[in-house]
Amino acid sequence: MKEQEFDIYVRNTLRDASESVSPEVWKGVEAGLRRKKLLPFWRWTAASVAAAAAVVAGFVFLKPSAASIEEHSQPTSIFIAQSSEEIPQEQLLPIRKQIAGKQVRVAQELPALPEPVAEEPVPVQEEAPVQEEVTGLEEVPVVTEAPSVEEHSHALLQQLAREEGKPFRRGFGLSASGNVQGNQRQDVGGHIAPRQFGAPVLQQGEGIYNATPETSFSLPLSAGVGLMYYFAPRWAVGSGLRYTYMGRTFMGDYNSGDGFVLAGTDIDNHQHWLGIPLNVYFTFVEKGRWHVHTFAGGGVDFLLRNDYLVHYNKDIHYMEKSRAPQWSANLGVGVEYQLNPFLSLYLDPQFRYYFGTEQQPRSLRTIQPLRFDIEAGLRFNLGR
Repeated sequence: MKEQEFDIYVRNTLRDASESVSPEVWKGVEAGLRRKKLLPFWRWTAASVAAAAAVVAGFVFLKPSAASIEEHSQPTSIFIAQSSEEIPQEQLLPIRKQIAGKQVRVAQELPALPEPVAEEPVPVQEEAPVQEEVTGLEEVPVVTEAPSVEEHSHALLQQLAREEGKPFRRGFGLSASGNVQGNQRQDVGGHIAPRQFGAPVLQQGEGIYNATPETSFSLPLSAGVGLMYYFAPRWAVGSGLRYTYMGRTFMGDYNSGDGFVLAGTDIDNHQHWLGIPLNVYFTFVEKGRWHVHTFAGGGVDFLLRNDYLVHYNKDIHYMEKSRAPQWSANLGVGVEYQLNPFLSLYLDPQFRYYFGTEQQPRSLRTIQPLRFDIEAGLRFNLGR
């Protein structure tokens, strides 16, 4: 029997042969299959990540650059245009086969290239790059929704506050001040007649008569408290209460009204006023701790007490009735120095003019209505 016939005989004999497997072997196979099914999920995950990393690395390192393709590649007769639409796989399959076959044939048909011959380098004159000026660019405005009046006002306040270097916050200022005026005057006579020496000309009723021009005026003094409200950047309005004392000394006659008369005696006059000022402030310089502002406004003063002290063996007090309120207007420029964020020292020189002096008791205000005074004090900033 030949060797080939023997192989055919053995194959036909063992084609339908089977071998029984013992139960112990099946148990081992079943246990192995169960362990494969119970492989942890993380192993499959790690394998997937490793495969993805290998694909990305191969794409990055093996993909030819655009410069090398442009320099060494040869154009072929088959092109595929890029399209945003997805091409079915059954249409791509013949194209891929055609491209693959074309590349093989081209690679086989290309003749061997001759070795390059060294040539002498030819000097090439480099031209300076020409810089083209880009023109015609226009700014395209961005259309946004117009802000409301409240938002626009708030935006302006915030913008002005940023320009000043600090955020604006509405707040109050509480001040304690003192006021000093000069006692120089230009005596124009007023409504008091000069004294007639000799026998006094007495008039009926209690009062002071025949007063001579004043021998002296005391220095007018004022003190008060104020409250300022900062309603906008650089702007504030202020008011408060102000007490003022004025005095003078002159010679005159005193009639008690019940027959007692003193002629040519020394008399002191003490006047006590309570005023309510109202000013508007504008700060036009803010540099460090120094602030310079201007202000304008007015005020009204009420005569609380007009007391005459007649000097005799025993001093006599004579009280004159109060008269109409006295109105005034003022204008000034002041400076403020900030000692700390909550306390400032300020100085406010100002001119003040008093109206209706003919209805008021004789004083520096009635003799010279236009007065210059200096107000100084401390200001406590609250909420700024």
